[in-house]
Amino acid sequence: MESETLILLIDESSSGIDSVRRALGDQATQFKLRRVPDVPTALARIWGGGVDMILMNLPDAGSSDGDRLAPFIELRTGAQGVPIVILCASADESLAEHAVREGASDYLIREAYDVDLLKAVRSVTKRPELSPAFSTTLSGKRGKVLAFMGSKGGVGATTVALNVAAALAEHHQVILVELHSELGTLRHYFQPHRSIRDIGDLLRMETIRPADVESYLWPCKNVPGLQVLFGSGNPENAEQLNPQNAGTVLAIAAEFADYVVVDLPVALSETNRAVFEGANFLAIVIERDSISAQAAKLILHSVDSWNAARVSMGAVIVNRTALVSPMAIHDIENQLSIPILGVIPPAPDLCASAQSAHTPLLTFDIESLPAMAFRDLSQALAAEVPLPRNTELSNASPVLGRAISTGLSRAGVR
Repeated sequence: MESETLILLIDESSSGIDSVRRALGDQATQFKLRRVPDVPTALARIWGGGVDMILMNLPDAGSSDGDRLAPFIELRTGAQGVPIVILCASADESLAEHAVREGASDYLIREAYDVDLLKAVRSVTKRPELSPAFSTTLSGKRGKVLAFMGSKGGVGATTVALNVAAALAEHHQVILVELHSELGTLRHYFQPHRSIRDIGDLLRMETIRPADVESYLWPCKNVPGLQVLFGSGNPENAEQLNPQNAGTVLAIAAEFADYVVVDLPVALSETNRAVFEGANFLAIVIERDSISAQAAKLILHSVDSWNAARVSMGAVIVNRTALVSPMAIHDIENQLSIPILGVIPPAPDLCASAQSAHTPLLTFDIESLPAMAFRDLSQALAAEVPLPRNTELSNASPVLGRAISTGLSRAGVR
């Protein structure tokens, strides 16, 4: 480990830094340790650059859990990707676990962190830089990244990603990124009338700049809040996509939008791993059959083994056609051990008609059951990955509240 690793401790008490030094023992000289008393001071220090890791003490009990997590949420929002490890009392372990679900890298119990602190520091600060640009420092804005991947080919992941993006774009600025270095399909779906450059052209650039990404975005005229970065249709671009430039593209996109919806190829690649680690949510798209469910289970096992996996996850069930004996939804949820966030009803003719009209199903037939299901799913995802209050619209349509009122959140669909 390099001697310049800087650990920033957020603690009101000046004695807190001594506890950290004692826990690190004779390895303490390998780090620079700095203490600040509060989050605003910490953010000023972080924005000055050079901070490699943050240790944050949870506030003492005496207020609601939401109020106690508010300083962490403020820190995470402005920390520009610097890993945060929570320090807490044993009685607050559930609150610390909540912080991890909200984006903390890890948590440690104060009464025993003399054993685990060094291990946590080494683990966090030596994490491979698979997606360094997710720590972008462009403007300070940080959109939420929602990744979609099918459990196997042909389950409808691109259709789900497109229509969720369109639903979110009714009230937010959204960028849909087809993160395919070859065989992207959205260009054929929309058939734009003018020449469109795609992600393959972008990835060939030696340096990817914000202006470049912005110039490659195609505005969807039927959905004013939605822009699309098309996947490549050129097999020669297959070698261009890697963890570094994928992270760069998504981080820059997150500067321009409230939500970045990512359509991923079915692959357990290092690039997909980088996206998982940088995303706020990963949705696995499956069909209601045992093969699809088993494939999803294998994907989730791999994600867990990577320990990427502070990312929140859920599943979306697509009924492409009516099955005689579909797998029960609760059986799928039990087998995968992640919540089912939405169920899309079968509508093959409607999907084909929307494609012929070169528009998302959501806008082609806004009153159809699939359109309502996509809106419900988008609201369920927004509930899982909320935007900061000052970016949320106050005039959200009542229909978009259906997901919460019907329990399409962590409880899953029954």
